[in-house]
Amino acid sequence: MILPIKTMPAVIAFLALSATASAAAGPPKAEDASAVAQYQQLHLTKDPSAALAGTYKLDPHHASVIAKLAHMDLSRYTLRFNEIAGSFNFDPSTATATHLDFTINPASVDTGDAAFDKHIADKYFEAPVYPAIHFTADSVKIVGDHASVQGILEFHGVKKPVMLQAVYRGFAQSRIGFSGEASFKRSQFGVGQWVPLEADDVTILVEMEFIRQ
Repeated sequence: MILPIKTMPAVIAFLALSATASAAAGPPKAEDASAVAQYQQLHLTKDPSAALAGTYKLDPHHASVIAKLAHMDLSRYTLRFNEIAGSFNFDPSTATATHLDFTINPASVDTGDAAFDKHIADKYFEAPVYPAIHFTADSVKIVGDHASVQGILEFHGVKKPVMLQAVYRGFAQSRIGFSGEASFKRSQFGVGQWVPLEADDVTILVEMEFIRQ
């Protein structure tokens, strides 16, 4: 492609600026090279049978639980829970996890507005009365890189079955990682304020790493 002569000065200036920026960036930093080496040494595997057997506990520094629901159907409002814990036992010979147990502190809800967080925790979740949200499951088998976790959610004093669709992210050294998604109607758990201005349907998104004990 031949550029019109009048555009050449702009093109030359852009190329010169790009070259200057690249030169200023310089070679990769030492910590980047170190990170590459460490990543290669992880020997990450997506094969669940290659993981170590044992009890795994949640690493709260590498985990998140996010709730999303529609607000006036104009946005999908997001709430994060900052205090979570969990564990399970894993048998790689059958790619099966047993005794899954996860706990969320409803008072740790975080929207970025401390006053609103307290309002949600006290008025919606009634955290002083119901100080924990629990999800438990007896057993779940990983097939390929997916697992359907049929568990019991205890929320706001109500227990109901909830299906969590999980993706197995793999095993590295002593860690196992998962992503997951579940949906339910909050009104079924006695938290139906402001429906439909604030949607009844809630989606839960989880990202979790567990460390073998």
